[in-house]
Amino acid sequence: MTEESMMQAAQLQAVQPGSRASYRRRVIDAMRSLVPAPGAFVCFNTQDVRAYGDSTRLLDGMVSTIRKTEGVRLTAAFGFDAKSVATTQRRAYLAEELYPDSERARLPYFAEHAAEGPMTRALLLFLHEGGVLFGLAGLERRASDPAFTQDDVHRLEMLAPFVVAGGRSQIAYDELTREAVAIRALGKIKGTLFVVNRDSRSVIWAVDRDRGVDWETDVVPIERDIVQAVEVSIEARAKNEPLPTPPRLPDGTVMGVARIDGDPVFAGARCAVLRVEPSEKANSPVLDGLSRREREIARLLVAGYSGVNVAAISGLSENTVRTYVRRLYTKVGVSNRADLVRKLVSPDPKSSAPSSQIAPPPDSSFVAGDDTLD
Repeated sequence: MTEESMMQAAQLQAVQPGSRASYRRRVIDAMRSLVPAPGAFVCFNTQDVRAYGDSTRLLDGMVSTIRKTEGVRLTAAFGFDAKSVATTQRRAYLAEELYPDSERARLPYFAEHAAEGPMTRALLLFLHEGGVLFGLAGLERRASDPAFTQDDVHRLEMLAPFVVAGGRSQIAYDELTREAVAIRALGKIKGTLFVVNRDSRSVIWAVDRDRGVDWETDVVPIERDIVQAVEVSIEARAKNEPLPTPPRLPDGTVMGVARIDGDPVFAGARCAVLRVEPSEKANSPVLDGLSRREREIARLLVAGYSGVNVAAISGLSENTVRTYVRRLYTKVGVSNRADLVRKLVSPDPKSSAPSSQIAPPPDSSFVAGDDTLD
């Protein structure tokens, strides 16, 4: 097989469709077919804070993930400046071109895996295009292996455009499939969607069609709040609360949550998708304006209980319940029970139907006149 045909085969391999994990493995195989090496790795993600963990490593034919990635940025793990790398035309480098051996040995990636060989020689391939860095691949050899050469650098440079094209396609495909799963679970995509891995208690994906998502500013600072909001919302649903208090986040209000368990798009993990709308658009004032007791009574009304039953359940007199219901009318801005229930359940006026089309609660007559205790 000629070197030209080997290059063409490697280039074709890099752009084949498949899963995210298979893309990483295809890149490793394509690089090693051109430049033999016992060790190889690929880190692949547009977010610096997540790319180091979104990885595959191969050593002597055994595939694994990179160790101890939590909280480590790709740029810190390999000691480079993303902007400096992504603004050049070049993508492939010998490790010694970037830093002295003594400095490289102290970097998190090389220090963590030093006991496995150790791998003292490295050839790095930065995956970038248009000023955007979305990954780093590399080959490694032991001290007893031949040193990497500039010819090896040239081979990876010839492969790089195809690795980048394959990566771009993979990112686009992943976004579409993840968005489709989220929409299927929630039924709508208005606002920002966050997918949370409930076992690792981390946000693994986010999208906002209107303004986009900057992971560093929109996710990282509030990740704990997002995870907590998911658990609070799921717990409220498990308790069958018909009008749970919407959890608030620093920049918005949770408007929906749905479980996504075992979906291969999210590696079969136990996940949930959360929909958040900006505070000024979240229709939360209707709920925020109610006291704890008013909210309790509102939940019972939405569940379909009559005023008499609400009194019995809440331990209040019928007159007191009637007073609370009238307060609810005033605060919510309605004049009858049907409109009260409609506005609490569907506060968005664009999506709510006329009250005459709303089926009444099963034990409520909704007769004309004072319906505060029917």
